[in-house]
Amino acid sequence: MNTLERELRSLQLFHGLDDEGAAKICGALGLSEFAANQAILKEGECIQALWIILSGECIVSRSAESGPEHPLAILNEGDVFGEMSFVRTAPHSASIRALTDVTACCYRRDDFLKLSQQHPDIALQVTSNIADVLAERLRRMDTWVCEIMARPDGRKHRSEWETFRSAVYTNWDF
Repeated sequence: MNTLERELRSLQLFHGLDDEGAAKICGALGLSEFAANQAILKEGECIQALWIILSGECIVSRSAESGPEHPLAILNEGDVFGEMSFVRTAPHSASIRALTDVTACCYRRDDFLKLSQQHPDIALQVTSNIADVLAERLRRMDTWVCEIMARPDGRKHRSEWETFRSAVYTNWDF
């Protein structure tokens, strides 16, 4: 097992994979480097790939209907992004920009689909791990929304919360 495989095995994305599974995925990873302030993914584009930050720091931002981009999160070493477009053919919901020099691995969906045909057990584990990442993000968002609603001024945001809840939990189009 090489150094990269050893590092990646500690990440949630590789949880539960044996040496063979980790080696198969690592063999398909592309390595990319980005300079500080360089765009990595742009909101609205559709690049079906999963990215793993090996070093550096990125910012996730999204445009408002009218106005500038709003920062959503800061990503660091070991964090993943692109997972929503990786599992579902849809445009990126946010932009990712390098805040510092960044080195990242890229796992393309085409490589994942080949893996799923040849080794469905490995692909299932990776899919399960991606679902865990997404579920954890949703759990954190739910907690955050509940904390906002529990504030003394939370009642002022009740109608916004109702709209948000309706959009997130009902009428999913596929």
